[in-house]
Amino acid sequence: MKKKKLPLSLIFNIFVIGVCIGLIIYFIFSENGLKDLISGDGHYVWGWLIIALVCHVGNIIIDCIITWQCVKKKYPSFKFMQGVKTAVTGHFFSAITPGASGGQPMQVYRLSRMGVDAGFSSSVLLQKFLIFQVTATMYAVILFIAKSKFILSQIKDSFTIWFVIVGFIMQISLMAIVVLAGLKPKWLKHIVRLFMPVVKKFKGNKTARKLTRGIDSKINVFRRSNKEFLQKPLKIALYAFEVAVQITLIYSVPYFVYKSLVPDGNGEWFTMLCAVAFVTVVSSMLPIPGASGVSELAFSVFFGAFFTEATLKSATLIWRTITFYFTIIVEGPMSVTGKSDGRLSPKEVKEVISNAENKR
Repeated sequence: MKKKKLPLSLIFNIFVIGVCIGLIIYFIFSENGLKDLISGDGHYVWGWLIIALVCHVGNIIIDCIITWQCVKKKYPSFKFMQGVKTAVTGHFFSAITPGASGGQPMQVYRLSRMGVDAGFSSSVLLQKFLIFQVTATMYAVILFIAKSKFILSQIKDSFTIWFVIVGFIMQISLMAIVVLAGLKPKWLKHIVRLFMPVVKKFKGNKTARKLTRGIDSKINVFRRSNKEFLQKPLKIALYAFEVAVQITLIYSVPYFVYKSLVPDGNGEWFTMLCAVAFVTVVSSMLPIPGASGVSELAFSVFFGAFFTEATLKSATLIWRTITFYFTIIVEGPMSVTGKSDGRLSPKEVKEVISNAENKR
């Protein structure tokens, strides 16, 4: 009998889960970990941790509001709770898939089960992504300009410099691609064709032609879906403002964790916003679910200036628990279990994610 080989995706997922469990154990039980903080003489204030959690929940609520606003413009009967279910589905599947690739396909599928046309839902989610990506990138650029001395002071080796530069280039490039797809699709198509000789060399002419047609089709859909939307500057400004508030809330979580673990510290809120912005930029360069491992490393680098040696590991674990594990533990059940109210069965989840991965 032939032995069945384990799928590469399954092996990768098992590896990521192992990394997450290993990191949790390390941050709890290693020297100066959470266990030492709780059992020792360390001081921490629960009130600040509650505020940190409220910030993350506020970030989720704003995303739910934006999703509801986007769909309601064509479907007036679309309820706010349906927007909540759609948004948390995106959060959960973005958290557990490489490069957050599963979030949008699962949202489109869930909306279709709620009676929303798949073409329309794809369109509004692309618009939402466009605004978020541009706003987040500009937010990071402004913070870097304002706090460039602090950022440069934390980059102490060539390895960290490389991560920061590549991460920032990727963020800027992604923003440029999104903007070009919406405003100058022909330019983007020409740029794509510049890379086709490389694809032909390694994958052959057939694959290159198929890839070119697929990218052209997606660019055309993106352009058509955004043509009318881009003519509404006030609505764009409103969504951008909401996203800016959303980003500010999620970026504020480390500051309130800091206030809890280092009550007498004099760290500045604005400086910590800058630090977490760069943690996000650096961790986004590797397509690992939840950027596990990379996020923790980047946090230790940029927040080592604020937390003491006795609190840094605990702070890292608490921050990840609020911003990442909370999504999996709390939002996951709202996304997967059951078959009512547009919720997805495990079989449907597997099919949608498999189709999304095949299209990538």
